[in-house]
Amino acid sequence: MYKKKQIVFVNQSAGYLMIDIIDAFKDEYEERILLTGFLNPRNKILDATVKVEKLIPYDRSSTFKRMFTWVGAFLKILFLIKFKYPKAHLFLVSNPPLTAWVPLFCKNSYDILIYDVYPDALVEFGYFKQDSWIIKKWENINRRMYAKARKISTITSGMKERIAKYVNKNKVNVVPIWTDNSFLKPIPKSENVFLKTHQIEDKFIVMYSGNMGKAHPVEILIELALQFQNNTEIFFLLIGGGDRYKEMEVLIAKNKLQNIKILPWQDTKTLPFTLSGADLALVTVGNEASDLSIPSKTYNLMSVGTPILCVAPQNSALARLVENEKMGEIFQNSDLQSIVDFIQKSKINFEFLNYYKSNALKASLNYTPYNATKFI
Repeated sequence: MYKKKQIVFVNQSAGYLMIDIIDAFKDEYEERILLTGFLNPRNKILDATVKVEKLIPYDRSSTFKRMFTWVGAFLKILFLIKFKYPKAHLFLVSNPPLTAWVPLFCKNSYDILIYDVYPDALVEFGYFKQDSWIIKKWENINRRMYAKARKISTITSGMKERIAKYVNKNKVNVVPIWTDNSFLKPIPKSENVFLKTHQIEDKFIVMYSGNMGKAHPVEILIELALQFQNNTEIFFLLIGGGDRYKEMEVLIAKNKLQNIKILPWQDTKTLPFTLSGADLALVTVGNEASDLSIPSKTYNLMSVGTPILCVAPQNSALARLVENEKMGEIFQNSDLQSIVDFIQKSKINFEFLNYYKSNALKASLNYTPYNATKFI
C-alpha cells in the first residue's frame, strides 16, 4: 500500500482524542510527528513509532500565563515546521489559538481541526473588543488560511455556522467528539475506590468535574449546597482547576459548608471512578460560549451512564445534545428552585433517574473512536 511521507500533528494539549486521530493515520503516512506541550493518555497510549516534539505546556492558571504559553508554543511550532518539517503535511488543531497562522510563514499543505473558534472566543470572553485592529487582522488571516486548507473540521453544527463567516460552510466537516466504552464504564458505588477513599459511597452525589473557567457558571453548585445543607444524604463535589478554583474554595469556606468538597485535578487513571461515582453530573456552558463548544466530559459521562444536570442556554449545542439523547434535563442559571426539584426527584425516584442513565449509556454507542477515521 502506498504511503505518503510525513505528517505533523500540532496540538498544545493532546489527550485521548488526539491519540485516536494520530492512530487513524497509521496506514496513510510513513512518519507521524506530534508537536505538543502535554500528552495525557488514558487506556490507549501513543504508538511508539510516533515522534514527539515538546512545546511549552499550556498554563491556564492566569490570563498572562495563558497568553504567554500560547505565544511561546506558537513560536516553537513555527520554528520546527519551517526548519525541520518544511515538506510535511500538517494537521493543525486550534490549540494554541495562533496555530492557524502557521501557513502564513510556511508552504506546507494542511488540514485544520477547530475545537474553539478564534478570535471569536477571545471577544466573547472580553479579552479583546470586536472592532479592535488585532481582531480584524486575525479574521482576515482566518479567511486566507481557511480558504487554502485541504480540509477543515469542527465538532458541532453550531461551530460550523460560526466558521462560515470565514469560509464556505460546505468546506467544513462536522465530526463529533467521542468517548471510549472500553475505558469508561459504570462502576457500582460499593466497588468505587474513589468514593470509599473520600467516605461518600453512601451519599447521593451531584458532581462537577472539569475546568472552572470564566465560561463555566460553577458557582451554581455552591448555591445548591446551601439549599441542601440540612440534607445529610445529598453531597456535592467539585473536581478540577482553572481561574475560578480559588474562588470556589473561598465560597465553600465562607459559608462553612459541610456537604460539599472541592478537589484538584485527579490522576487520569481515577477518571472511571470519579465520573461513575456521580448520580448527577453538572455540565455547564456560559452564554458567551454557548454555540462554540460542547465540554468533552459530556461524552465521557455517557459511557458511565451518569445523567446530566445541564445548565446552559436552551439553544446551545450542549443543550441540544442533552435533549436529543434524552440523557438529562436543561436549566438556566437562574432556575435554582427547578434544579433543586430535579435533584430531589432524582434522589427519590429510581425509575426517573434510571431513564436518563439508560439513555446516556445508549448514546455512548453513537460516539465511538471510529469518529477519528473521519479526519482522513
